[in-house]
Amino acid sequence: MSTDLRKRARAAVRDGPRPDLGERPRAELKNSESDNDLKVVENSGFLAVSAALVGVISYACTLLMANMLGTGDYTRFAAAAMVLGIVGIVANALVPLPLSHVVAVHPRSTEERRNGMAFSVFVSCLAGMAAAIIAGGMTWALANPSLAAAVALASFVIFVTNATAGWLQGELRFTWYAVATIGEVVLRLVVSLLVIVMAWGAVGAVLGFVVGCAAMLVVPPSFYRDLRWRPGVLFEKWRWAETSDIALVLCVVSVLVGIDVVVVGFLDNGSADAAGFQALATIAKGPVYVAAGSAMVAFPLLRKPGAKVSEVLGASFASFGQLVVVAFAIIATAPPVMAGLVVPVKYHGSLGLLPWLAASGLGYAVLMVLSTVLLAMRAYRRCQIGLAVASVLVIGGLWIGWQLNAVAGMAIGSAAGAVMSGLVLAVLARPIVADAGSGQGFAKFVLLGLALVAALALFALLQAAVWLVMAGVSGVAVLAHQKDLLPHRNDFKIPRWLRAGGMAPRSGRRALGSKTMQQTQPVNPLLRRTPQEFPKPAKYWADVYAAEGRP
Repeated sequence: MSTDLRKRARAAVRDGPRPDLGERPRAELKNSESDNDLKVVENSGFLAVSAALVGVISYACTLLMANMLGTGDYTRFAAAAMVLGIVGIVANALVPLPLSHVVAVHPRSTEERRNGMAFSVFVSCLAGMAAAIIAGGMTWALANPSLAAAVALASFVIFVTNATAGWLQGELRFTWYAVATIGEVVLRLVVSLLVIVMAWGAVGAVLGFVVGCAAMLVVPPSFYRDLRWRPGVLFEKWRWAETSDIALVLCVVSVLVGIDVVVVGFLDNGSADAAGFQALATIAKGPVYVAAGSAMVAFPLLRKPGAKVSEVLGASFASFGQLVVVAFAIIATAPPVMAGLVVPVKYHGSLGLLPWLAASGLGYAVLMVLSTVLLAMRAYRRCQIGLAVASVLVIGGLWIGWQLNAVAGMAIGSAAGAVMSGLVLAVLARPIVADAGSGQGFAKFVLLGLALVAALALFALLQAAVWLVMAGVSGVAVLAHQKDLLPHRNDFKIPRWLRAGGMAPRSGRRALGSKTMQQTQPVNPLLRRTPQEFPKPAKYWADVYAAEGRP
């Protein structure tokens, strides 16, 4: 490129029109030390395990309160916890994903990242104040003013701390995020023990939510360095449009995932069958934890400028498929003697519903992952149509099941509605997924999954101890496979990339063949060659400068 041409190009960039405040700025390419797409598989599994651990500790907190608080205090605490659960659903839908997009596509210390973070924090505070007023008012109508004040404070804190969760997701700091969420429930457990020892009652138990949320504020200093006071971002319409699109979808998905527990309690309030359904449905939502982990990893990676869409989708779907099939197989085939260890004795009569509830959990997991992928690909219309159909199918399945066979019928109706909803969204998402080149080897994967379910079901009938061993081996094996620790070929077709600098992963896997090597190595966008074909450093930088028009 000649000197005059370079000068004219620079002048055009310098003197060109600046974007209007109402116009969405373009994403910027971020310089990263390593290819973050390498972490898709291992982070999905890690987040799924951490989410399951969070669920176990939360369940332990609930059981502790149920057994140690008086009947009146526990009733008030349960009502407050239900209100805070709804607040958490709305907060998770409104704040983290829009912020993770901004953080993923704009480097640190840039104006657009600071604008996006300011917008998210403002939205968190405004929505938190609204939630505090509404949730506190609802609680005041059911309990005393002190409990209402505790619920209002907890609602505000839940919203505010979700901004840090979105930042961690956008920065792809999933290990930090997992540790923070685990720390949150551990702090809640500690406060629960103090509540029992100090006899603080329901108010103290609710304050455990406030103390636990403090763990999410412990983030790297770079988060706080990019915070700015910029109220003008609240008047940028495109930010509200994108936030509302994402929040609407995630709110609908969250409501569909939990509607069966709420409806069965409303229709058959106080019965042992309804309580057993609710207890088992909470356990059967295990596949949803897997979906949450996979979706959390995939969203910011798909929104990154220059993202390798086919590779990210392929790795995310493969990781999700492995984890969700193993989780479903273990939950659906659990023998009564094993399931009875985690379910109170008075609910053992409902254990026969577990396979149906596990199937509904599988359907909800597919629904969550596909809706998040469609959001990441900005296929809003397909996502909204799919969720509208899913709402009809899920609610219709629950209503028909209740009319036919009360609580047992609702379990079957929930499974049918959830699975059909997942299939509908899969059909709608197929053109986008197929264009990205994902879905290869699906038939083989389905056969392997069916074989695993059949084997575990057979062992569950024959010998519970053997089933326990097989279930443990299956879970450990899939996690080890995703960590690249097994000394065999990649039978599940998860894309594996070489690490930065052309070094192969340090594992026991056999070296890939030349054809596979060419398919899986990252290609330099300037030279269109694999790392092994790079010329000497001096020639390489000369080509880079020539491609950029630099002298």
